[in-house]
Amino acid sequence: MPNPRVVAGSTQLDQSLRALRERWLVTETTWGDEVRTRFEERFLAPLEPAADSALAGMHKMAEVLDQLRRDCSDRRERF
Repeated sequence: MPNPRVVAGSTQLDQSLRALRERWLVTETTWGDEVRTRFEERFLAPLEPAADSALAGMHKMAEVLDQLRRDCSDRRERF
């Protein structure tokens, strides 16, 4: 079973990013100038790949921690 804290953190990050995207789309109807475009390019666009990398890293970390837990459990059983 993957580490529940890591899974919870990655779920929270994913949900927060979805909420941000949804709220950002709402601003499009009332805020459509160059400042909005620059803000999106400067802050939001880089956030997507960074978050994707973070989520991938968190999933990998959960796998590693799970394997570590199994390895330690197996070792204890041998002694």
